[in-house]
Amino acid sequence: MRKSTNQFGKQSLRVAFIHAPDPIYADTQNYGAKFMPVWAYTLGAHIPGDGRFDLSLHDCRFEPERDIAEADIFLFSGINQDCGNLERVRADLKRRFSDALSIIGGPICWSFDQAGSMAQLDGFDHIFIGDGEDEIADILEKVRLGEPLERVRRVNKRFQITNARPFYRPMLDSTVGRYYGAVLEVSRGCPFLCEFCDIRVLPDNNRAHNKSADLIVSELDHLCRLGVQQVLFACDNFIGEPRWAEEVIDKILEWQQRTGFRPSLYTWLTVNLYKLDFLMIKMRRAGFDMLFIGVESFSRNSLLETAKVQNSVTDMVEVIRKIQSYGFIVVAGLIFGFDSDDETCFDATLTGLKKSALLSGDPSLLTALPGTPLYRRMKLSDRLRQVRFGLGGYKYQTNITYLLPTDVMIDGYKRFVTGFCDGAYQYGRLKDFFDLLGQGNFVPMDGQGFGNLWLFLRMILGNRAALWQMTQRLARFLVRPSNLYYALKGLGLALSHRDIKGRFGYFQFWLFAWTNAVLKYQNISASDFDIDSVGAEFDIGRILPNDYATTADEDIPVQKINAQLRATVSQLESVVAERSA
Repeated sequence: MRKSTNQFGKQSLRVAFIHAPDPIYADTQNYGAKFMPVWAYTLGAHIPGDGRFDLSLHDCRFEPERDIAEADIFLFSGINQDCGNLERVRADLKRRFSDALSIIGGPICWSFDQAGSMAQLDGFDHIFIGDGEDEIADILEKVRLGEPLERVRRVNKRFQITNARPFYRPMLDSTVGRYYGAVLEVSRGCPFLCEFCDIRVLPDNNRAHNKSADLIVSELDHLCRLGVQQVLFACDNFIGEPRWAEEVIDKILEWQQRTGFRPSLYTWLTVNLYKLDFLMIKMRRAGFDMLFIGVESFSRNSLLETAKVQNSVTDMVEVIRKIQSYGFIVVAGLIFGFDSDDETCFDATLTGLKKSALLSGDPSLLTALPGTPLYRRMKLSDRLRQVRFGLGGYKYQTNITYLLPTDVMIDGYKRFVTGFCDGAYQYGRLKDFFDLLGQGNFVPMDGQGFGNLWLFLRMILGNRAALWQMTQRLARFLVRPSNLYYALKGLGLALSHRDIKGRFGYFQFWLFAWTNAVLKYQNISASDFDIDSVGAEFDIGRILPNDYATTADEDIPVQKINAQLRATVSQLESVVAERSA
C-alpha cells in the first residue's frame, strides 16, 4: 500500500471521506438544498493531526466521482436508502484503486445489522457498527502499521459526547460555503418511548447526551465568522433535558450580545415544548425560527398505540397553535398506517392541519425500522414485507402490511394530497397562521429566518438536476391558474400585516412548502406505491403477538420498557375488541 510523505519526511496514511448519498432520494427530500456531511467533520476531529494521516473529503453531490483521488482508505457512511449508490461508488473505487481499503459505518450499518441484512454490505472490506469517535484513530493506526482489522467491529456503548471536539477545521473551513448553512450536532438521545422509533433502542440512547454549551457556542461563533447565517442544531430532542437547553440558549444570547451575530436556528424537539413558555420566549430571542416536531397523528388512539404519550395527553391542535403563536414555524412529522387508523384518518389530518394553522405537513407511511419494538411486533405477526432499500421507482415503499386495505390507503393518500394542494385550503392555513401571531405571544426575531429563498436559489443554480426540478415545480404549480390567484392573495395577506416582523419570511416558507407539495404530489398515481395489506383471512388478534412482551429486550430501564408495552398493548387490545365485535 503506497502512502504519502508528510512534511517531516514520514509516511502518512491517505484517508478519504466519501459522501455518496442516493441522488434521487436526496433531491426528493431536500428539493436541491445540500447539507454538510457532519459525520466527516466530526470523525476528522478525532483523528490525530500529528502527520500520520492525510485527510480529504469528497462529496459526490458536488464533485464528479472520477475526480476522487487515490487514497489508502476510503471511509463511507450513509442511511439505508443510500445503499445502492454507496455500493456503486465503492465498486468503482475498487476497480480504480485495487490496493485501497473501504470501510463503512454510520446508521446504515446498525440498521442492516438489526435487520439481518449485513450481506448487502459484503463489498466493503470492513464494517463498523456504533459511535466511531473513540475508535477511528485506533482503526487507522492499525492500517498504517499493517496490522489486521476485524471484518466487523461493534461498539455497544455511546460516545461520551461531553468529550466531543470542535469540527475538523481544515475540512470545514474550505468546504462549508458550498452547503445550505451549516449543521451542528448538539445532542444525542431521547427519553421517550415511541414504538416505531429507533432512537430509544440504540445503546444507552433513551436519555439525553448533551454537548457542553460552551462548545456549541464556540462552534456557532466559528461558523458565523465563516459567513454562515443558517444553522441546523442536529439532535434527537433538543429539550430532552430542558435545563440544558435553557443553558445553551442563555449562552447563545450572551454571545449574540457580545458579538452582534444573529444566525437563524432550526432544530428538532418534542411537542411538550408548549409547557415551557419562558423557554419559547428565549428561543425566539436567540434566533430559533423553525422547529421539527413529530406530531404523527391527530388521532389519540393512534398516538397511544405507538406509546407517544407526550402527544396523547394533550389537545394536539391547541398545543401546536400555542407553540406557533410565539412565531415558530412548526414543521410537522405525520404518519399514516397505524393499526388504530381507519379510513377517516386522511380527512382528519387535513382538518387537524387546518385547525392547527400548520404551514407544513408532509406525511409518510408507517415503516418498521429494524431494531424497534414495531419491527419486532411486525416480525412476530408475520407482517414484514421484503423490500429492497432505496426508492426503486416508487415514491412510497414500505416493509409492513397494513390493516387498512391497500386501495383504501392509496385512495385516502391521494385524496389527502389533493385537498392539501388546493389553493383555497393553503390560503386558509396561511391566514390562520397570521391570525395566531396577532394573539399577543409573538416574539420578533432579528435573523433572516432559516428558510432563505435567495440562498436556496443560489445553491441550485449550479445543479442541473435541481434546476430541472425547479422548472417542474413552477410548471406544475402554474398549470392551475387558481394557484397563482391564491399565491398573490397570500402575498397581499403578508403585506397587510405590517406589525409582524418577518412576515415575508412566513409567506416565503408557506409558498415554498406549497410548491414542494405540488411538485411531489400533483401527478401521483397508484403506480407510485409499493405497499400491501393483510388478507381477508387475517386473524385480527395477530396484531398483538403472544410473545410481543416477553421478547422485549431493549437496553433501557425495565420500567420504561413496561410503560411502552402497557400503552401499546392496551390500545391494540381495544382495536382487536372493536374489530372482532
